[in-house]
Amino acid sequence: MSKTKTNQIKLYSVDTAAFYTDKENELNKLMLKYQSVITKAESETDNVSKYENLKQRRKSLSESLPSLKSEVNGLVKGTKEHKQLLKKLNKLQNELYKTIEKIEGNNRKYLVKLDECGKLASYITDLEKIKKLAKEELKINQQKLNSELDLFDEDDMRVLRTDALRDTNKISQFESTLSRTLGIENDETTTDIIVIRAYRYTVFKSLVKKGFVNEDGEHYQYFTSSAGMIRNKKSLFVKSGIAESEEFMNKIWCGLNIDKINNTKFTNKEGKVEYGVNINKLNAYLSLCMSSSTPVEDFSMDHVIVVKDFETELKKQKVHYIPKDTFKVEERELPIKLNQMDGAGICIPDVSDKAFQFRAPGFKGLCIPFPIHKFIKGVAKKVDCTVTDIYGKDWNIIGDSIKYIFTESQFKLAKYYSSWQEYKDAFNKGCEFVICKEEDTKFSEKPINYQSLQTLSDITVDELTSLASRTNQRLDSIGDSKDEMLAILGVNNEDHRKDSFQKALGIYPELLTDLHSKERVKGTRDSLYKGAKAGKLFLKGTKRTFMSPDLYAFAEWLFMKIDEPKGLLGRNEVTCKLYPDITLNVLRAPHLFREHILRRNKVDNKVKDWFITNCIYMSSQNLDSKVLMNDFDGDEAMIVSDPLFKYIARRNMKGILPLEYELGISSKEKVLPESLYRSLTVAYSKNIGEVSNQISKIWSLPKNEIDLDSIRQLCYQNNAIIDFAKTSWLPELPDDVKDKIKTLTAMKLPYYFISAKDKTIDQVEGIPDLHKLNDPKVKKDALEQFSPVNKLEYIIEKKKMQFAKVESKFDYRFLMSKKKVVKTDSLIINTYKDLNKNKKSQLDRELKLLGETQSITKLTTHEMIREKLLAINSNEEDVVDMLIQYLYVEKPTSKKTTLWKAFGEVMLQNLQYNLEHQLELCSECETKFRKVNKKKCLCDKCKRKQDRKKDTERKGLERESKKQKSDKILAG
Repeated sequence: MSKTKTNQIKLYSVDTAAFYTDKENELNKLMLKYQSVITKAESETDNVSKYENLKQRRKSLSESLPSLKSEVNGLVKGTKEHKQLLKKLNKLQNELYKTIEKIEGNNRKYLVKLDECGKLASYITDLEKIKKLAKEELKINQQKLNSELDLFDEDDMRVLRTDALRDTNKISQFESTLSRTLGIENDETTTDIIVIRAYRYTVFKSLVKKGFVNEDGEHYQYFTSSAGMIRNKKSLFVKSGIAESEEFMNKIWCGLNIDKINNTKFTNKEGKVEYGVNINKLNAYLSLCMSSSTPVEDFSMDHVIVVKDFETELKKQKVHYIPKDTFKVEERELPIKLNQMDGAGICIPDVSDKAFQFRAPGFKGLCIPFPIHKFIKGVAKKVDCTVTDIYGKDWNIIGDSIKYIFTESQFKLAKYYSSWQEYKDAFNKGCEFVICKEEDTKFSEKPINYQSLQTLSDITVDELTSLASRTNQRLDSIGDSKDEMLAILGVNNEDHRKDSFQKALGIYPELLTDLHSKERVKGTRDSLYKGAKAGKLFLKGTKRTFMSPDLYAFAEWLFMKIDEPKGLLGRNEVTCKLYPDITLNVLRAPHLFREHILRRNKVDNKVKDWFITNCIYMSSQNLDSKVLMNDFDGDEAMIVSDPLFKYIARRNMKGILPLEYELGISSKEKVLPESLYRSLTVAYSKNIGEVSNQISKIWSLPKNEIDLDSIRQLCYQNNAIIDFAKTSWLPELPDDVKDKIKTLTAMKLPYYFISAKDKTIDQVEGIPDLHKLNDPKVKKDALEQFSPVNKLEYIIEKKKMQFAKVESKFDYRFLMSKKKVVKTDSLIINTYKDLNKNKKSQLDRELKLLGETQSITKLTTHEMIREKLLAINSNEEDVVDMLIQYLYVEKPTSKKTTLWKAFGEVMLQNLQYNLEHQLELCSECETKFRKVNKKKCLCDKCKRKQDRKKDTERKGLERESKKQKSDKILAG
């Protein structure tokens, strides 16, 4: 049975250490060695500290329990007071037992011995000495390495070390235009492209300017960096022979090249002449070819035109304006210009009945089906309609068979082509038009997040408890029924989002009775519990979908030449066919200020006729897109319909106005090695997470201390940082603003960041322990003082989990390829155990290599485990059968994630085959089982029961026979 291929390719991700000379590499190894010593010593110091805390807790519990026992014994059994105190006693006793277990566990036995013989203090002193010496040596070798790096001849070229291309440095990426252009087969590991992280800027500068060579002398050159890669200081390099090939230039550059871009002339707003491009914008546009995508096979650019953006000016809009010099927040009434189609285009419904994100060379955005011909004939009252493209050419929409109308904001490199025909001619030499994402067809409930909850600063305990009730019920019901367990494990997801285990559950629910399934259910429940404490609450009817502009207004502007069209949606309206005619709260991430858009969902026959997708359509009559800071290139809205949440949001939105401020303008320059290196390293210097964390700190203050103007100012700064990679401009905060923000954010991160961002207890602000408060009113009054998300620490409930009984029993042999179990190979089993044991460190390493790109990739760690086992035995079916026999029978375990991740496709294929060809219903209990011979019609359990019954009957007959013989002898 052949292995099902994934739609992934593999490539290497290395950092600048992969290009060290031998001497630099030896110094680097020494540094890593000393850093490892420091890390281990710090970890051991932490372990000693935990041991001493546990010891102190044991002492405290041991001292308090006797008096508590005495108090319990002095009460009348069965009374409410006795039950409460007994429950407390049992809880403390259990805590004592667990504390003793932790103290005396295998990882702390040596500390107990050191403590008993009085050597623990000297052990701690020795650890401090080790750390100090290692830090000194680390510093010395750091200086030596810096000196050695400075000695590298700038005229020389760096060489990729062969030991850098190892399995542990592999990452995966989904199939894309780039992988198809390079001819990389799915599951294949390529060296045509390599991701490099800029750790040592001295080395990185050389790589950008001169490229590098591998051991075979093949030269690589810088290609591009996506926005996500820039945030992680990563860049993509490609073999020069490929980058300069005709096929690569045709498919990726689409008729452009660096010389043409550098020689393109512009006049900026100040009247100055510029040449070239904004380099990091060019990076973003080139990196579009790396998006996970599916090509549209029957697409023709001859059916496409690009028109000007539909822009409007809304006069006399009340806003909070922030000048870039003073940063003083001012309420003003200003005219606001909006690009109403920012990132959106339309197509005729024959092309698609769903909105979709697309990519093409220099193109990106959202394409939304709209009845173009119906509008032209029925509303504009024309047989045909002529529109002018961005290059000044007229097109008859119907006569010229136009199926797609894109807007200038989608065509990122429009200015580098002299005409639409020039682009089309270049595109037709082999370029792809691809779909990255289509709108969903299934809309499951989505949880809100802590950002949209933290801004509701006056929310009460009762209100939040009510909002959290659905989440608590969901947590409580997990495991209650077979259907609930299947749902929680993702069996109801769309097929393309399911892994092999989820698909297997879908066709064979009996798999739920396996220990691994129960472990997965528990893990999912724990993840939901952790998320709920971090603000991920499930509210009935909360969905996420693409955001669209009012396309009817766009059609009025484009086809009827109306300068200020009204469209179908009024100032306080949106429309989304997923909801009835009610008020909706429209949210979008990131949500930093109070950005709750409360609008009536307009639903009538006219709206339904023209807005035919599941998008939420936004009015062109207000500043909603400015408040939410959204584009229409595929941004998604989180839509909340819960009445209580909307009521609280409306209350908090009183007096809140949209923010208006001036951001930097990106300048253009020629793409040269020096400017390329400078643009990248400048972009590396900013971290948007820091500002959003500062905002969360202010929202977590007592509600009377929250300073909205400071949050407004931080929002301005945050959005300037987001644009910084393109503009290289940041507003300078005045000293008084800076000082005030510094004072407001002097505390640690909010407590709920333990759950939201995996922070440790020492990284966050503590909250009062309310468990000690027995009076419900006192406890509630204390909880009212907590910030909204911190309140959830005491509102979200975690009860003991009960698993529903699944009627039929799981037969592990359905997952195997052979009827007869092969003999397990100790080398396979032991290798699997070792690889599984070391899996976590490799996964952590791979996640670090991927950075923020992990959302579009599949981890390679489990694929590496599969390959290493198949290197021992190339017969995949035998390897899988042996592992199943070992993990399901010989050493039954709940820990089978590695097995399913590495060999899930094979197990799923086995299951599908066996269910189709070898499925049998037990004639006794009707359980499904795998039939291994022609005669067998009972499952193993019933067969054993039948055998025991026959054995009992046989023994009974034997006893009766012996008795009869004995009676005969006695009778003489």
